Amino acid sequence: MSDFNLWIILAFSILILFQLRSMLKEKMLIKKLKESEVNCRELAEEYEIITNSLEERVKEEGEKNRQKDLFLIQHSRLAAKGELISSIGHQWRQPLNRLSLIIQDVREALQFGEINDQYIEIFTKESMSQINYMSQTIHDYQKFYQPNKEKSPFSVAQCVEDALSIFSSNLTDHKIHVDFNYREQPMAYGYPNEYSQVILNILMNTKDVFVANGVKNRRLDISIGTKDNFVFLDITDNGGGIESALLSRVFDPYFTTKQHGTGIGLYMTKMIIENMNGSVQVNNSESGARFTLSVPKVGLENQTTLING
Repeated sequence: MSDFNLWIILAFSILILFQLRSMLKEKMLIKKLKESEVNCRELAEEYEIITNSLEERVKEEGEKNRQKDLFLIQHSRLAAKGELISSIGHQWRQPLNRLSLIIQDVREALQFGEINDQYIEIFTKESMSQINYMSQTIHDYQKFYQPNKEKSPFSVAQCVEDALSIFSSNLTDHKIHVDFNYREQPMAYGYPNEYSQVILNILMNTKDVFVANGVKNRRLDISIGTKDNFVFLDITDNGGGIESALLSRVFDPYFTTKQHGTGIGLYMTKMIIENMNGSVQVNNSESGARFTLSVPKVGLENQTTLING
């Protein structure tokens, strides 16, 4: 056999070896691809199982939080109704006493022969005046506690006046002086009735602090201002302030320093204000605590940035 034939056989042998090697590599690659596909399917199935499990857990936790919020809201409404009944009782005390005196006077007038057309007219007028006052009190309180279904423009100053009117009997009974001066009436955007209830919550909380601390010369300073695109309301008392370690927990649910407190009022305050795209803060002034409410001005219905300053 010639050298040329040997070279040809050697060349063919090398080609065959390369081809066999390529086929072997291809088979190995195909096998690895199949294994990868199986692994990918298994990973995808595991991922789907984990995702479904997480979704279920998220739904469960979301439902738990929703139930908790519903419970807190219901609890807050019950507390508000209790305050409503108590306030109506305070407001009715004087007209009921007046009606009692008017009715008692009828027997004496009958004994002394003083009953005539003029007496009946005065009796009817004074009685109806007291009854109308009591009826109007119920109407005002029902309106105050009726939740707003939609956001609307409202006067912050008017909301303060409404809350002070509802709380007036407590202010008198507990000798709390309120200094509320405002030069302008900036219009905010949100839920006016809920905003008034927030103010009432803070007033009630402050009254409890005054009583618990035995504060004399009790005073509340209320002021309104604007900054950037928000309307601010400051309510400052001279009740001694809040312990620094507790400031960050004031708005936590169920947190309270009162002996029979529920820890819901200020938490609901925070929820209501944040639902209006606003914020509520508390800090200590020189003589007491200062609550600051901020809500968007009119025209900024879609404002979502909270003021932190």
